[in-house]
Amino acid sequence: MKKHLILPFLFLASCASYEVTPSGRTQKTVDAYMDTVEKYSDKARKYSGFYNTIDLEGTFINKSVSDAQVEQAAYLYQWDATRASEEAAKRQAKMATETEFFVSFYTPERRHDTLFKSDSIWKIFLDVDGRRYEGTAKKIKMELIAIEGLYPYHNRFYTPYSVTFPVATSQVEGRPAVLTVTGAVGSASLKFNP
Repeated sequence: MKKHLILPFLFLASCASYEVTPSGRTQKTVDAYMDTVEKYSDKARKYSGFYNTIDLEGTFINKSVSDAQVEQAAYLYQWDATRASEEAAKRQAKMATETEFFVSFYTPERRHDTLFKSDSIWKIFLDVDGRRYEGTAKKIKMELIAIEGLYPYHNRFYTPYSVTFPVATSQVEGRPAVLTVTGAVGSASLKFNP
């Protein structure tokens, strides 16, 4: 086949992950967004014999995921370019001082679902570059459908958490990182590779 016939097909294939918004901006499609989330996510399930003790799924909110989320919100809520830029700047400022993960957490005993409490039976750690950081978890209070739109693996049986660590996102991006939830019930780890 001749080169001049192949180039238009390559161009069309490369544009398939983007669409044009009503305001004329290009943005990732929903499938491209989901691919980005999947790329920076991991899951772990732990058992004691036949009994499930912990289900843990999470996503590293790095620059790629954050940018994709701003694009999704801009599309869904029809933000103009100014509003999208403001939101992106707000997220960048936050990432300059901390690293965030979305965590979908399940344990069969509801009384053990206490990641967010100061006297929790759980500890959350992030190991990266030979250093360990302790995390802080907050329950996410959003409608289930909105959370599932951002993190398709989340469901009504799990509790959504935002887990933050006191280290700039730039110091975690591009390096192997392990997020561990550990306590008296058990331990589970999520691995994030660059």
